[in-house]
Amino acid sequence: MSGPLFSVMIPTYNRPGLLRLAVNSVLRQSVTDFECIVVDDAGPTPVEPVSDGRVRVVRHASNRGGPAAMNTGLREARGRYVAFLDDDDLYTADRLALALEGLASAPIAICLRRGSDGTSGGNRLLNGLVHDHILDGLTPNTGQVAVDRSIAPTFDERFIAGYDVEWFLRLTEHYPVRTTTQVGFVYRVHDGIRHGNGAETRVWASRLLLQKHAQYFRRHPRAAAFRWKRIGLLSARLGDHRVARRAFVRSLRIRPEVRTAWHLARSLRPSGRTKEALGDG
Repeated sequence: MSGPLFSVMIPTYNRPGLLRLAVNSVLRQSVTDFECIVVDDAGPTPVEPVSDGRVRVVRHASNRGGPAAMNTGLREARGRYVAFLDDDDLYTADRLALALEGLASAPIAICLRRGSDGTSGGNRLLNGLVHDHILDGLTPNTGQVAVDRSIAPTFDERFIAGYDVEWFLRLTEHYPVRTTTQVGFVYRVHDGIRHGNGAETRVWASRLLLQKHAQYFRRHPRAAAFRWKRIGLLSARLGDHRVARRAFVRSLRIRPEVRTAWHLARSLRPSGRTKEALGDG
């Protein structure tokens, strides 16, 4: 028996209300040939079954983190294509239709994103072989991507945060991308708990990324400068202005940039939080 066209995986931990909305956004798709795999990462209260037969719940025996939940979804997937959705985000009704549009010309399809508050920052038009500049700016959210299951790598489970950034780097090494210029993914702006994704963990993850892919960053100074700037911004958010200054200086040495110099100047006279978006990892 052949599998569905899409496997949509939703990792979740202890957010039943938001999860219900996320699942419903998948069930409202104009493309109906899919399965939805909810991976319950051992939340305190098990996820309740969904009456729609296209939705199945897989529960971890212990809490293992986001990348492990993603890998469980990949192992369980039977679809030709896989797509992803965090439990606090949403699909538009044509999300999978937009994926098919992109997948018609590349094995990796990306749609645009917007925030639930109407913001639309962080979108990039990535087309063709993008490996050499995928980390020069914000990477897409995994909710924006659909990929042929045969080429989808597993996630590195060492990355408690930023695993999507590292995954995108490996995903795009040999395969082209197509971006459709319509919004298919809505990231929810809220003040709720974001498990394992605080600024301190994200600094650690960026350092691990620089270490694991040191050869890539040596060959791609723009990406290295961007990553050190991210470390500076996150450190400033944590109030660690000494580490922030060091990161900004390192970024400037690799690639001088006015905006980074401005952040360095602010870190010398810290009087408030940076307003720059901290979208990835």
